[in-house]
Amino acid sequence: MSPTFFAPDALRSYRLFESNDLDETRDLISRVMQPHVLVPSGRDRGPSYMDFVKLGRLGLGAISFGTSMHVDVESVDGYYLLMFCLRGHAEVRTLDATLAVDRNNAVLCAPGQPFDASLSPDCEQFVLRIDADAFRRASREAGALLSPRICIDSPPLQGWMQQLRALTGSSALLESARSNAHIAGHMERLLIDLLTCSLPSAPSAAVAQSSVAPAFVRRAEEFVRAHADEPLQLEDIARAAGVSARTLRERFHGARGISPMQFLRDVRMQHARHALLAAGPNARVADIALGCGFFHLGRFSIAYAKEYGEMPSETLRKRTAF
Repeated sequence: MSPTFFAPDALRSYRLFESNDLDETRDLISRVMQPHVLVPSGRDRGPSYMDFVKLGRLGLGAISFGTSMHVDVESVDGYYLLMFCLRGHAEVRTLDATLAVDRNNAVLCAPGQPFDASLSPDCEQFVLRIDADAFRRASREAGALLSPRICIDSPPLQGWMQQLRALTGSSALLESARSNAHIAGHMERLLIDLLTCSLPSAPSAAVAQSSVAPAFVRRAEEFVRAHADEPLQLEDIARAAGVSARTLRERFHGARGISPMQFLRDVRMQHARHALLAAGPNARVADIALGCGFFHLGRFSIAYAKEYGEMPSETLRKRTAF
């Protein structure tokens, strides 16, 4: 048996769906991950399914499409995505790298990065959806050097793999973590800390160099602050900065630790917070969200509550009560 043999048997009790309908598959996966494009390339199709459980700020899942599939996520939205194969194989393109992913090799995509994968007909993915703030904090404390390529059969990652195997292989342990927020928090932190502490450390010189932002990164930031209420795309920001979208995405992330689109979201969120706190008695959350560049009220409310610990309507209600 391979030292990285991984069979998340306990996860099978948490089947999110099983379907022969591609649109239904896409919709149900999007509810726990994010909107994406699915393009099947195989002639024969078996049922697709997803097993998924959420532990605090960590989501664990297994996905199979029952055929060759191309998965296209334009930009990972607000979380870190780690994926490897339980069976079969995949070719994943993210940033400027094309990676072979299988049982021993994983890919790690940061918020704002693309995820473009071609999956073999027998591929079953194991996915970890990791809260961005929790992962960033742990990786900074560990001094981790983040790379999209992770060899999960390497000795430093064996402790993490053993813990992941224990959690997803024990029905009692997984259910205890799923049903008890305190236990879930411990498991979430343990898995994130084990992962980030096992990644290569960034040399201090590299950290110092990354803190000096190129001029085009500063131009991008100035443009975003001035036009955050507009329906901006990455290409708009790159054009204003005077570089290609790929160059901006890579160098912005290297200098700031987040993507340009995540920076745009943060600026919009700050504007929305200030607008809600300064609102008059007849203000409406929907109008403020729209005026700050948020065009999906439900997503804005969820993101705002996560950022500030209360719903935007609560902020507005407390403000207008005076």
